[in-house]
Amino acid sequence: MMLGRVDEVDGHFVATRFFAFVPTECLYVSPKSPRASVAGATKDGVRIQTHWRSVGLGFARAWLPAIAIALPIAQTFLGGPQLAMIAMSVAMLAGSAFAHRAGRLPETEKARLRVLGTVTGLRIDPSKLQERTREVKSASLGELMDKGGIPMTPEGILSVLDEIPMPAMPLVYGYARYAGDDPEWRECADRCYERYVQGDI
Repeated sequence: MMLGRVDEVDGHFVATRFFAFVPTECLYVSPKSPRASVAGATKDGVRIQTHWRSVGLGFARAWLPAIAIALPIAQTFLGGPQLAMIAMSVAMLAGSAFAHRAGRLPETEKARLRVLGTVTGLRIDPSKLQERTREVKSASLGELMDKGGIPMTPEGILSVLDEIPMPAMPLVYGYARYAGDDPEWRECADRCYERYVQGDI
């Protein structure tokens, strides 16, 4: 059973598969079947690292209402509902309602993920992917960078940033996001994205 749907962008989302109360794996799911070239792809999606927000919201959305209903019923059989038990049930139902609204991405992050999707097919933050999946995507983007004669270090990219043709900016941004999470790569990716947005206006 798939629960904890979060980070949705145009039908792409992250969810957690549960067996009873136990989360078994987190998946990135897209409207189309995953490409065969995506490492970690299954028939249902691409395996990713454990996404604790998806796991937590999955529990809250599915199990809090069940517990909220079961507690007063159980208390009735044990001696009548108590005010504290009713208040706890109402709080659980409120928590479940909040969980159904949580897990949404801001529009600014959705826009960034859409750009990544144009060059990788995946609208997900690379840091959430399994290492092998990320390495394969980074390598394929790197081959395109090499063919285009674009430097493949943060310093090199930034030194020629203004000279990179605008149609190539999604590729360069995607490569910078997939190459690493250290501050140098993050700054490089941010600068690439800023130039892409400015050029797209």
